[in-house]
Amino acid sequence: MRSMNDTFPSKEALEAASKQADIAVVSSANTEAIFTEWEYYGLLDHVDVVCAQDVGSKEYCIGQLIRKGYEPTRILFCGDALGDLAAAEKNHTLFYPICWGGEQKNWEEFEEGFQRVLAGTYQGAYFEEKLKQFKKNLS
Repeated sequence: MRSMNDTFPSKEALEAASKQADIAVVSSANTEAIFTEWEYYGLLDHVDVVCAQDVGSKEYCIGQLIRKGYEPTRILFCGDALGDLAAAEKNHTLFYPICWGGEQKNWEEFEEGFQRVLAGTYQGAYFEEKLKQFKKNLS
């Protein structure tokens, strides 16, 4: 079982976001692992949908959410790898990067990004700075 300092959202960030949006877990992990870990950390109470490896790739899962009626520019996909960024880009959704070693800081700053999505101001300078930090962190 992973510790809460990796890419799991902070419980506070997830709880706050779930009051204003639907929350979907899109993961390459298996379904049992997701339910076990997210339940262990008390996160499942704030989740509406779980899409695991048995459903398909992350790109496919995000696409399915769009086909269900979610507006791509209102989907904020959080991830810690270039493949996550690519899955978001291929579906024309927003991407919130989680930088290795800075997970706690990223989740503390998530509320600002989330509010920018709701306000329609996520794209542009704010996102470009987040993306720059993310790519620097990966190099």
